[in-house]
This record gives sequence, structure tokens and C-alpha cells, in this order.
Amino acid sequence: MKTQRYALLPLLFTLLLGSCGKFLDVKPKGVILPEKLADYEAMLNSPTLIETYPAQLIYASDDLQGLYSRNDRGSAANMYFWKPQIESNTEVSPPIWGQLYRVIYNCNVIINYVGSTAGPITKQNEVLGEALTIKADCYFSLLTVFAKQYDAATASSDPGLPLVNSTDVTSTTPARASLQATVDEIINDLKTAAQYLPATSPNKLRVNRYGAFAVLSRVYLYLGDYPNALLYANKALEVPHTLLNYNELPDRESMPIAELNPESLWVRLSQDWVVPGYMLYSANLLSYFSNDDLRLDYLTRDAIPKERTFPNGNVSMGVSFPELYLTKAEALVRQGDRTGAMEIVNMLREKRIRTATYVEISATSDEDALIKVLDERRRELAFSGQRWTDMKRLDKDGRMPEVRRLNVESQEVEGSLPPHSPNYVYEIPSRVLMFNPGMTRNH
Repeated sequence: MKTQRYALLPLLFTLLLGSCGKFLDVKPKGVILPEKLADYEAMLNSPTLIETYPAQLIYASDDLQGLYSRNDRGSAANMYFWKPQIESNTEVSPPIWGQLYRVIYNCNVIINYVGSTAGPITKQNEVLGEALTIKADCYFSLLTVFAKQYDAATASSDPGLPLVNSTDVTSTTPARASLQATVDEIINDLKTAAQYLPATSPNKLRVNRYGAFAVLSRVYLYLGDYPNALLYANKALEVPHTLLNYNELPDRESMPIAELNPESLWVRLSQDWVVPGYMLYSANLLSYFSNDDLRLDYLTRDAIPKERTFPNGNVSMGVSFPELYLTKAEALVRQGDRTGAMEIVNMLREKRIRTATYVEISATSDEDALIKVLDERRRELAFSGQRWTDMKRLDKDGRMPEVRRLNVESQEVEGSLPPHSPNYVYEIPSRVLMFNPGMTRNH
């Protein structure tokens, strides 16, 4: 049942805040202006600020074997075949863009006005810190879809995102800031948030200080800044936590839901109930697993084809401790510490491979270690919402082969994404360009 997702939350505050500008493209369905500090905190419990993973994004990853025809025109199929325009219909709110800018608008309501409420300043700052973290996370998702992969040499001239800090929906649409300015805002918001956030949160759907550190680690990994990726992964891992040992789970039904999973640091869900549940593993993804890998037993059903078992009420698209460990391992090996990296990989594998067949693996060189770390990342984070981000950064690094879309029955190639393809960047939505014809395009 869908309501199980929010079993740990108090009665939800019904969030009706919206915006109607040509840029944000969200029509208000009624407006409730928060007046009390508790109202602003209640906004953080709303589906709008919890279901912030853009569902369409998962269709772009090579984790997925889709059942689409090349002639399909839906947004999921357009993402799946890496067509530049995700949604050509200018009469509907654009996927990803419309959803995330609405979240950003609602975060701006909190950021701009929570300080005017009566209540403890410490609590005001905690609510502010959560809104800053959610906003930064949304900008980061938008960045991975609508901007080029970060390159420090060109980031000051490459177009990034329109940076919206106002709640005045009648104001002029801002131009796209540079990629560097966009990245700087994301990082600055997360660092500010970490100063305000408490060490603990009411539940895993609400972010704490360590969650902000975790998102910083993810951002720095995407940027190729490995020292800072390691720094903030270590900071996030300071919070007490445990990892599941799949050998100790009696069956698939014993897998805890996202909010109760000890491996979840900050849970993010999608608005689409079937993401990532009921999705087929691609043949390429399956090739990374051995028959002794318990992840296939506990996260899939049906031998052929392999399919995700759990819908998103059970699988967080947010930040997990295994992701942090793998970020740490990658940052270590990229800085020459392959021994430390392999220790982390083996620590994780021991909890995922059948005890009877588990053996430690080793690396003969830094390059070999990096390959093994990236392979483990592919297995562990399958369908977790991070693969598209990894594809983009690894493509810049020269580590992404051509990705092919195969017909599930005939195995005919129906589409491909070659290395360094311009289609690693999607076009600004048609509806946004219609209202803002002067906005810098990607294609």
C-alpha cells in the first residue's frame, strides 16, 4: 500500500503551495501561506518535498532493459533512447524540469520566510538547513540532465541552470547561470545547510547533518574532485550505522523498507510508484553478477527476465551507506591507495556473496583496483538512481563504452549512446523554450 511509505511520519501537512510563472510552469491549485514555524516544518513532511527523485531519469540509465519501440513518443521512451527533447508537448508541465523547479519554489518559500516566524532560532535554522539541502539536491539532479558534464576548464562558460531564489512568480525568468556558478551554488547551499542541521532527524525521510555531507560527497565525486569526495564521505560515515548482511536474511520478504533500512541515510522517493520496481535488468547489468551474489536473490524475482521486486516504497533513491563506502573506495584508489579501496570492496562483498563461496578479491594495480571498485558500484547501486550520473562522469573519463538499446525479443539494436555523444545532455524543455525563446539551448 502506498501509504506505507509514510508510516513513520505524523499526519501530513497538505501542501498546496504552487507557482504559475512561465518559467516554473506550475499552476496553483490553492494557496496556504505558512504562518507558524510548525507549518514550515510540516512542508518538509509533504510528498512534494519527499518524492523528489525525478522518475524519468532512471529510464536513461543502462541498468534498464525497456520494452519500448523506437517510434514511441512518451517521455520515458524519449529518455530511454536519449532523444534530445524529453517531452515535445508544450501543453504539459515538462518532466523533471517542472517537478524539480516546483520543489525548488517550495524550498524557497521556507528559505525566504521561515526566519520571520516566532520560535527558537535553532529550530528555524534546522528547517532552513533541510530546505537548502533539498534545493541543492534538486539542482544537482537538474544539472546532470540539462548541462554538460563538469569540466573545470570550460565550466565558467558552459551553460548551467537558471538559479531561482525568489518566490515572486511574476518576476522575469533568470537566464541560465554558468555551469560553474550553478555548481558553486549547490556546494554553498549544502555547506550552509550542514552548519544548521542537527546530528539526528525525526526519521530517514528528513535530512540531518550527515545527509548534507553525503550529498556533498556525491557532488564532488561527479565533479572529479576526489579529495573532497573522500573528505565528505568520511564526514557522513561518522554517524553510527550498520550494513545488512544478506547471508543473515531468511528470505526476500525480510528486506526492510527504505525508512527502516539501516543502510539508508537519507531516503528519497519518486512520484511514480513503479520506479524502480517492476523494471527489467539489462543484459549488460546482469553480466556483472555471479550466481552467488545474493543481491539477485533478494532484489529480483523470476529467473528470466530478471525484474526488480520492490517498488520505491522499499527502495530509496536517496543516499545510502554502501554508496558512501563505494565513493570512499573510488576516491582512495584514484589517489593511489588501492589497498584501502580493496578493503572496502571486500568488506561490502562479504555481506553480499554467499558465505560458502565467498573469497576476497585483490588488485594487481591501481587501474585494476579502480575497475573492481566501479564494477562493485555498478552491482550495489543498481536502480538506486545514480547510474545516469555515473555514466556521464565516466564518459568524460573515457570509461563508458557505447550503450545499446536491444529489443528484448529479437536482440536487435534499436538505439545507441556512443562515447562522448551530445545526447548525454538533454535539451531544455519545449514548453520552457516556448515561453523563453532567448534561453540558451543545448542542441
